[in-house]
Amino acid sequence: MSEEESLTKTIVAYILHDPIGNVEGYISDFDTEALKRAEENGMVIIAEYSDGTRAIVKASDVVEPKPSLNGISVTTPEYVNARAVATVECFNALAQVLQPTDAVMQSADDADDTDAKSLDPFGAFKAAISRLQVLAIDGDA
Repeated sequence: MSEEESLTKTIVAYILHDPIGNVEGYISDFDTEALKRAEENGMVIIAEYSDGTRAIVKASDVVEPKPSLNGISVTTPEYVNARAVATVECFNALAQVLQPTDAVMQSADDADDTDAKSLDPFGAFKAAISRLQVLAIDGDA
């Protein structure tokens, strides 16, 4: 194996193998205690590498793999989903500003009965934009 191959060879999945039943399945729950119990009960844990090779590993060494391609982190669906939801919230809030409902229009007319924040038609939009900016800059919701 070349040096370049060893640098990009990463664990892409873990497999739990039952040697008695000769069945195996991919691990999706990375609870260390549960994996240790499975190991104690005779199950074998196998690491599957990006180059297709496999190796037996201990339960204590198992950590949830991070998707990557040639050493570069790949975007996970949760990452994309959070940003998509935040983007949709921004557009929904903007739509409310551009096409307010009758209730919003009426509350603006009855200024005595409402608090100051409901009079700001851009308040919801500003809040949605702030959430989107936090996701874009910090990466957390």
